[in-house]
Amino acid sequence: MSWNRHAGRALRVAVAVSCALALTACALPRVTQRPAQVEYRLSAPGLRQPGPAGEPVILRVLGVQAAPGFDGVPMLYSPRPTQLMPYRDSRWLVPPAEMIGSALRQTLARQSWVAAVEGDGSPGAAPWVLSCRLERLEHDVYSRRVALDMRCELFGDSGNKLRAAWDFDSARAMPVQDAQAYAQATQDLLDQALAQALRHVAAAVQEKPPAAAASSPR
Repeated sequence: MSWNRHAGRALRVAVAVSCALALTACALPRVTQRPAQVEYRLSAPGLRQPGPAGEPVILRVLGVQAAPGFDGVPMLYSPRPTQLMPYRDSRWLVPPAEMIGSALRQTLARQSWVAAVEGDGSPGAAPWVLSCRLERLEHDVYSRRVALDMRCELFGDSGNKLRAAWDFDSARAMPVQDAQAYAQATQDLLDQALAQALRHVAAAVQEKPPAAAASSPR
């Protein structure tokens, strides 16, 4: 009888412990999966720039180069000066330099004074060659703004004569500090940069480049 009483008591304790563990498990927070990566893209705006009269021109647009650190898909932000960090759950669809180059080519191709826009690998010499480099694209959290810096050079005479050079370096304030606002601010700045590029290219074409050769694009 003594053994049965001890066995019964041990069984009741075991059941109580099992119930307590089950309740504790139910009370613990569930482990959730890490949020999926959100990808953002940059696109060509519907810009129109009046251009020179006469025969439409052929342009070759070289691939946009990127400074070290700005040639990948991470969306970079600066929590403090001199420090860059990538957003954890957000990134660009492809490197921004590629999207900027695509938007640049599409924007130029839509102009009535442009006959064709060629890429790097097109055969033969094009009368005009445009080369751009992305120097900076980042979200400055400490100053609550997004900055875009891009330098372009336009060569005439089949790429042998520098006809125009300009630097787009601008920033846009961000009332909301997140990746979505970062992407929208970048698109707004890109629209401005492309509008500037159209003005410079149209003005250079209007001047009609001389036949003499000088320097070549690098």
